[in-house]
Amino acid sequence: MTMTQAALVNHTFLTYFIPWDQFKGTYNPTIYNSYTEKYIELTKNKHSQLSADFETDYLFVNDAEYCISLFEKYNLKRFGANDLFNIKFLLLEEYFEKYDAITYIDFDVVQVGTPTRDQIENLKTHECAIRHTPSNPEYLIHKNVKRLCEFFDVPYIQEDVFTNNNGVFTISKEGWKKLDYLNSLRKIYNHLDEQFSSELCDESLFNFIRLLSQVPVINLDEQFNSFARSREEYIRLDKNDFRMIHFSKDTGKQVLNELLFDPNSILY
Repeated sequence: MTMTQAALVNHTFLTYFIPWDQFKGTYNPTIYNSYTEKYIELTKNKHSQLSADFETDYLFVNDAEYCISLFEKYNLKRFGANDLFNIKFLLLEEYFEKYDAITYIDFDVVQVGTPTRDQIENLKTHECAIRHTPSNPEYLIHKNVKRLCEFFDVPYIQEDVFTNNNGVFTISKEGWKKLDYLNSLRKIYNHLDEQFSSELCDESLFNFIRLLSQVPVINLDEQFNSFARSREEYIRLDKNDFRMIHFSKDTGKQVLNELLFDPNSILY
């Protein structure tokens, strides 16, 4: 696809933020209790600049009542701990009514630098792209995916299961239709016992649903989801060129919290 074609893609960045304590059983990083209106505005400003650099829209959703209403609208069971990450997929279903491609970004992803034209084209034009790495067969994700494959009679190939980070991903409307994500999710929740269903993380679910639908997934370039899971990892990242830094895990969010109080940090 050429840049002229990429420019014609009706694309948006999408993120949401609602207090995690509204969801029973949800892992709640300490920093989420410290998020202030100042931090929220700083992040919205950074994401707005990101969308401007990519010449695209930016959707920030923070209406908890609206988000929770989507479970009833799309007839999706709620499990408390799973609800928060399932909201992103419900929002995709909503906004593909308007957009041809969506890049989801977590609220703890912060941009540095300015993207090149090639990077703009790269991110906006994938059918389905997410950053992933080979997964240790001993990880829970493998055990969960294998169990799902056995239950739904889907071939399980160990090498096809990867560790994916859903903090940033791009998907087209066509890719979303092929994944048939919400129908697959309903099938899983309706046929499995509630205990196992509630234990399935978004990584396990994404892995299984892409195997079920046989949708190929591109490995998203590292600069679109650069992990800063510790201060050491953050310091090592090259911040002279464009990248989207993801302060994942509780330890990464502690670094993000420190940056909030540094007026010379990348948040400002």
